[in-house]
Amino acid sequence: MPIKQVAVVIGKSAGVRVDQLSKLLSSAGISSRTVNIDDVKGLRGVDAVIVVGADSDVLRTIHAMDNSVVPVLPISPPGYSTFFASLDWDEIKEGVRKLISGRYSIHSYVRIRALVDSSETLYALNEIAVFPSRSATLVEYDLLVDGELVWRDTADGVLVATPAGSTAYAFSAGGPIVMDTSKVLEVVPVNSVNPLRRAIIVHDDAVITITNINSRSSVEVIADGIKRVKVNEGVKVVKAEAPAKFIRFEGGLGDVIERKARVVTEPKDLPPSAKYVLKMLRIYGQASPKELVELTGLPERTVRYALSILLKKGLVKRVTDLRDSRRRIYKAT
Repeated sequence: MPIKQVAVVIGKSAGVRVDQLSKLLSSAGISSRTVNIDDVKGLRGVDAVIVVGADSDVLRTIHAMDNSVVPVLPISPPGYSTFFASLDWDEIKEGVRKLISGRYSIHSYVRIRALVDSSETLYALNEIAVFPSRSATLVEYDLLVDGELVWRDTADGVLVATPAGSTAYAFSAGGPIVMDTSKVLEVVPVNSVNPLRRAIIVHDDAVITITNINSRSSVEVIADGIKRVKVNEGVKVVKAEAPAKFIRFEGGLGDVIERKARVVTEPKDLPPSAKYVLKMLRIYGQASPKELVELTGLPERTVRYALSILLKKGLVKRVTDLRDSRRRIYKAT
């Protein structure tokens, strides 16, 4: 498929100028227009959407696109290493040459759809999570697969993840890495009180139901860490009708394994809070302590302690906020 017209989304933390990419595309005969993430849903007449930003920017773009199957080309901005990226910023010239010569492939990634309380629908590329809205609170739930009760569990929460999401939160919670071509979903209990509760793999045509939910606080269904909806009765998760499509330049299965391995590699001697904070910084690119408190739901003291550990180990660094030099910003190294 020749690519002649594209929409360009620049993430908030990308730190690049739009005209740099626009001029490069124009010189290659590709017309482009810059759009806000919120305007992606109504796009018409483009062959692809280019997203320059962190993984969170890619996820937000795909969420905004809803059921659109326009392929997405994710590009890591300068200084970032992201899982979804097909290119790093310093490779864009070669990437554009490959685009105009047709040296790329379009990969489909399974998405999942969640029906919450039989009333609200959420889509996710990585995972649908069920967690209490208040941290350090347990939730009880029943897990059913195709109508059959698998277990009654008490845990911090539970995730239903796609193969693409197997290297995200599901991996941190103890789930296995699943290849993108596998026709499966995984269900991962998070810190279950029962040590026998482990991740299970089901066919991606299965209907996964999480019901009879009970907790001391309200409980939320969270799609890719972006959209949150309160749940009272239960949530039903199935494979979505349309996949997400990505433009890829790598050669084959070995490249996919290598990319996954690079992103999921993390120290084993970190406390869970530090791993969680590091995961959020890798996903969102950079954040202040206040923003990390909001993203993780952890107490401020816990976030600051986690950051001190990560700083000592050289896993994060402080960077200057160009808009406010007094504001502390942290970024994964």
